[in-house]
Amino acid sequence: MKRFAVLESWRGIAACLVVLFHLYYLNIYSHLHELPLLRNSWLFVDFFFVLSGFVIAANYQQRLLDGFGVGRFLLLRLGRLYPLHFTMLAAGVAVKLLLSVAPGFSSITQAAPAAFSTPQEAPDTILANLLLIHSLHLYDFFTWNAPSWSISTEFYTYVIFAACLVGLRKHGWIALLGAMIGGPVLVATLSDHNMATEYDWGIIRCVYGFSAGVVSWNVYRRWNDKLKRWLSGTIAEWGAIGLIFAFVSASGTTLLSVAAPYVFALVVLVFAFEGGTASAILRLRPLVFLGTISYSIYMTHFFIARRMLDVGRALDKLWNIDFLKLHEIDGHQAYLLGTQLWHGDIAYLLFLAMVIAVSCVTYLWIEKPGRDWVRARINTQRQSAAPRSIKSAERTPGLT
Repeated sequence: MKRFAVLESWRGIAACLVVLFHLYYLNIYSHLHELPLLRNSWLFVDFFFVLSGFVIAANYQQRLLDGFGVGRFLLLRLGRLYPLHFTMLAAGVAVKLLLSVAPGFSSITQAAPAAFSTPQEAPDTILANLLLIHSLHLYDFFTWNAPSWSISTEFYTYVIFAACLVGLRKHGWIALLGAMIGGPVLVATLSDHNMATEYDWGIIRCVYGFSAGVVSWNVYRRWNDKLKRWLSGTIAEWGAIGLIFAFVSASGTTLLSVAAPYVFALVVLVFAFEGGTASAILRLRPLVFLGTISYSIYMTHFFIARRMLDVGRALDKLWNIDFLKLHEIDGHQAYLLGTQLWHGDIAYLLFLAMVIAVSCVTYLWIEKPGRDWVRARINTQRQSAAPRSIKSAERTPGLT
């Protein structure tokens, strides 16, 4: 598979920014809390969609046109997404089962309803998560591992991509044009918060962003030499970094956010050339490895954050260790870790380090083995099918 090391690093950076956003979302307070970039870094999920479209098109577009097989493609993608998704869902359900069989834990950690008694934890939501349909407008709320909403929409975006590519072939540009024009119009029309739509219209958001990535790949593929003069190099790269940070900081949930896939597609195109000093930094092995484990970072961090809050409440109730308290700050309620804002700054960094450490484990023990197992099974089936095809051909009269 074609690999863009610099874009891999960008994926890791985007994942870490989403992690920090969710600490903001959970009202964990620090000096970083009010930074516009952090407050709006949920938009980096759209960067994932664009980057996914670029990389998937780079590696599978021509192969699907050459007969790679839609089923084989989707199984490979499922092998990439599902093992960790299933693990995090199982972990969430296991926590709730523990609270149901040991109610004392629930009274210690939080004053919550009984396990599985809320719509967000109803048995049907478990089935929906298992089928990856939980964010296809079935519910008007997050279920279980909240970040997995994008995994639900992305898998079915793969289905749409493969179907359009194989069905339309050289006319596939019609579907891309429809997504690039219709996507922003539909999001702006249907969503109450513009690009901040997840479990409701997230599939439209995902298809739109993914399509922008596919367009970016095809622009790169066709006009590589011509564009390299203008979009490659140090000035272009640092300008792109300035653009992405300024755009995310300014857009928030305003109408401007609907342009995110266009902005991110340009940034991806610039860094695909890997020709400037920023790319030289992003090619450093630690940053590339951060990109390698970015899916684990994204999928584990919310569960870890929730457990961190549970531990804080438990320590407070059991031993009066008041390191996590709800305070009114600037007119709204927020959790203060420790007694000073700088304690929260340290907590942000420690939490990020904890997520990265856990993600190394989940990548090495769950994500990679699961992906490799599925890949090996598919290859084994193909190898065993080849001799049967040869024998069948040999038995067919007149076949040359």
